[in-house]
Amino acid sequence: MSHIFENAVDSLEVGMSFYLSGNQYRTRKHSILTVFHSIELFLKEYLYQVNPVLIYKNIDRKINNNSMTVGFTEILIRLENLKLKIPEEEAKVIRNLQEKRNKIEHHRYNKEDEDKELISKSLKFILYFMEFQLFKKPEAFIEPNILSDIRELVSDLNERDGVAEYRLNTWLKETWNEWEEEKTDSPEDFQGTYSCPSCRNDYLVIEQIDDPFCFWCNHSIPAELCEICGGTTIEGVPCCEEPGTYLYAVK
Repeated sequence: MSHIFENAVDSLEVGMSFYLSGNQYRTRKHSILTVFHSIELFLKEYLYQVNPVLIYKNIDRKINNNSMTVGFTEILIRLENLKLKIPEEEAKVIRNLQEKRNKIEHHRYNKEDEDKELISKSLKFILYFMEFQLFKKPEAFIEPNILSDIRELVSDLNERDGVAEYRLNTWLKETWNEWEEEKTDSPEDFQGTYSCPSCRNDYLVIEQIDDPFCFWCNHSIPAELCEICGGTTIEGVPCCEEPGTYLYAVK
């Protein structure tokens, strides 16, 4: 086991200790910081397994113990260049966590309800990444009680995802009575879902209904009319730059 991997597991366990100690401002803040740090280290371990030199920022200079290593964004680019790109769905999860981490480090932490889901999704990524990318069994490295708590959070996340999927499919069937789920993933006229600005889950529908609605949050999202195109847009989200150019709107 490399020192990088050992460091990653330690940060994960520390982050979970903060998370499990309560839903306070301080505990949530530090759990986000340390869980993100663990992900960054797990990704760096991935590079290390390919070649130890790849963890360093400038591989064209002589490397020593004080040489700078790559950061999160550089890691993702380097992995992509090596044809080891992280799947977009997983990359989105860790980018969302990075965004939250950056706000904490450079401004302040705004404690929000969806932080639990953000951490749960990040933990799901870690379990997957450890086992199927780093080929390390979580059971062999993560303290049993902490691993059990991680899996409970991931299980709850998966259950909520299943409920949201059921809500969406129920609405689709009610809206398009002739749609046959067995033949196509969604009705032909359905434009798809978007990322919800509240919970960041891809269950937001912004068409065929009065207001944009998220089937994960299970409530409407505030909307307003765009002054340029006259379409309905998420409140506070730019709709278009010129008439007829829709970004996030409902006609």
